[in-house]
Amino acid sequence: MKINRFFALAAIALLVVGAMGVISAKALARTNSAPAAQTQNCDQQDDEAVEEQDAPDTDNIEEQCGDQNGPDEPEAGAAEAGEAEDAETAPAGTPAITPEHAQAIAMAAHPGTVIQTELDDENGQLVYSVEFEGGVDVKVDAITGQVLGVETDQD
Repeated sequence: MKINRFFALAAIALLVVGAMGVISAKALARTNSAPAAQTQNCDQQDDEAVEEQDAPDTDNIEEQCGDQNGPDEPEAGAAEAGEAEDAETAPAGTPAITPEHAQAIAMAAHPGTVIQTELDDENGQLVYSVEFEGGVDVKVDAITGQVLGVETDQD
């Protein structure tokens, strides 16, 4: 009688484990089939994207197609010139003043001979760095034209 009870309990345990296995397999099959539905929508979204190029970027992962974890593509102009690394470090935006105007503002703040003027992105702000002889560097805001500071190369 004890043996019959043992077999009955073993049979019940096998039924429970088997039912759990079937439920797990169905759940796995549902998760594996979900991306296939998304790829069908990607073709349609690509056609719509061509028509609506001026539409704002929603940054909604359900609306994006392709590999979202891959590296971003460099800008077309930088890739053609072979300057993909410089494209990442190039300042964003358009300065409101010209480099010549920035030099004139810097020379008013520090008279001298200008060696070099370059546009930099310092903490998200467009700044002209006007370098003078003697190691003096005057920072001019590229949008407002204000002198942000004067730096010397003294150690």
